Amino acid sequence: LLLIDSTNAEVSGLIPSERVVGRTLQDVFAEATGRIVVTTFASHIHRVQQVLTATRELGRRACFIGRSMVRNTAIARELGYLAYDDADIVELDQVDRLPPDEVVIVCTGSQGEPFAALSLMAVGQHRQIEIGPGDTVVMASSVIPGNEHAIFRAINNLFRRGATVVH
Repeated sequence: LLLIDSTNAEVSGLIPSERVVGRTLQDVFAEATGRIVVTTFASHIHRVQQVLTATRELGRRACFIGRSMVRNTAIARELGYLAYDDADIVELDQVDRLPPDEVVIVCTGSQGEPFAALSLMAVGQHRQIEIGPGDTVVMASSVIPGNEHAIFRAINNLFRRGATVVH
């Protein structure tokens, strides 16, 4: 017996391939002139790999923020599910030392969780990252039913801070 649950399972039709997502990320990254912040599920390792691939192709460096993102990416890399060079990664305390157009922050908070990295950035309460004009924030995950209010509150707060938001 196989029981399975899927977001949008009740929606008829086909879902676009992950390749479409990868190309879209590359297009959005290419248009961004400042810092890029991407939020997705920390468990969606393939999506994180797509972000890292787009980051490298544009000569940027990535920074992982959020406990589950840092933990999951380290485990995935150790197991061979995530590939990147150490030179492509920057630690959080080094982000402000780089020009904004050289940084991609990969963080938690895609569902508007109140204490996740993106939610804290959206309300100006993250200890080290301040979102502002020139930043592009990419919400790279589906909305889980029931989380709409929290997600759109975060998006509204990001817009108020002057960021461009792609969702």
